[in-house]
Amino acid sequence: MSPQTGSAPAGPEAGGFPSPGRVTRLLWACAGADAGILARCPASDSVKFQGIGGVVLATAVLAFASGSYAFYTVFEPKTGTALDREIHVPTVLMAVLAGLVWGGVIFNIDRFIVSSTGKGDGTGSITLPEFLQSVPRLVMAVLIGVCISAPLEIRILKPEIDAQLELEQNEYLAKLNQHTEHKFQDAKEELRAKIASAMERLDEREGYFERRRIEINAQRRLLELEAEGRTASGVAGRGPAWRDKRDTLDQMMVELERDRGRDQEKAGSVQAEIERWKQEIAEVDEQLASERASNERQARHLDGLMKRIHISHEIGGAVPWVILLLLLAIETGPIFFKMMLVKGAYDYLVENAMRIATARAGVERDAQIYLPDTRHELRVDVYHQAEAAFAEARRRIAGDARSPSSIGAPLRGQADGGETRDASARTATHSGAGRE
Repeated sequence: MSPQTGSAPAGPEAGGFPSPGRVTRLLWACAGADAGILARCPASDSVKFQGIGGVVLATAVLAFASGSYAFYTVFEPKTGTALDREIHVPTVLMAVLAGLVWGGVIFNIDRFIVSSTGKGDGTGSITLPEFLQSVPRLVMAVLIGVCISAPLEIRILKPEIDAQLELEQNEYLAKLNQHTEHKFQDAKEELRAKIASAMERLDEREGYFERRRIEINAQRRLLELEAEGRTASGVAGRGPAWRDKRDTLDQMMVELERDRGRDQEKAGSVQAEIERWKQEIAEVDEQLASERASNERQARHLDGLMKRIHISHEIGGAVPWVILLLLLAIETGPIFFKMMLVKGAYDYLVENAMRIATARAGVERDAQIYLPDTRHELRVDVYHQAEAAFAEARRRIAGDARSPSSIGAPLRGQADGGETRDASARTATHSGAGRE
């Protein structure tokens, strides 16, 4: 039976194995396996690669969920507190799209890591050389696991994180408002002190004029009683002395009204100053309200991805670490599983298909070459088609060189023959490192 390199038809006619379903082929593709070869292998090999492909697919799904939630947390509008925030549909759609891209990236990286991890020595144990060769892949897997686990842990602990975040937001808002109040309090106190001082001066002047008016009216009342004879002297009448007192009181009242009018002009300017200071206080209050609104927005923005991760590690205890270890086990598991797999029918068929393909291309792998000069035996890869083309090119060049003259042709022919005989050994020597 001639060897085949392509995918053989699955089914009973192809070795007696049942045809794999779509889900099985999907898991094989996720594991980076050759479905055509696996279809001709026993069920044990199929189950191995189904398990590996399932882990890779599950990691991609987790990466999609983790990335979507992370992108939504980052780009969600911070319009409310952590407890009363509503779902923003446009951000959800954007986060889902970004999560699909992120999941696809993680899927391709995981698939490459798993498919590029060889079988090692083909035994069920992991040797030190195998482990050292897998260190770069393990490092990449650990980084991917850490990136996936962080958004998942904050989603799992979301109720506790929201409660703690609400408390911290309110405390931060109170601190910002206290600082703002202190910043504007001095200016408001200074303006209030100016207004109080001006009002006190106005009240003092008004009290002064009121007292003078009361005194003049009291003296005028006494003067009227004296004219009626109701004073201690008992003499009634309005003589020259009485009229002099009345004129004096009238003059005092005129001077009082004159002084009051002058003082009213000064009081008007003081009142204008008071109104200006009151307007400044109103402006300070507006600035204070604006600062309070800014403080509230600033406190509500204390809700980023890093803040939630920080809170989850503060209040989560061992839960975040358990989630991280679980994701690391899922991410690095296929690498360790492939190193522990025993070489089976699939591996031999893959090797056979590779050798058939290289043989048809004129490449002999691990060819045995004997070097008579050193009496050593090498096992190297020999490229027969390339050597044949090289020898043909040399013969053509040699023929072109003999065409002008036939002098020395036997000697050149002998040299060409010797070089042709040694071509295989020289090419094998230069094609790779010798293995004795």
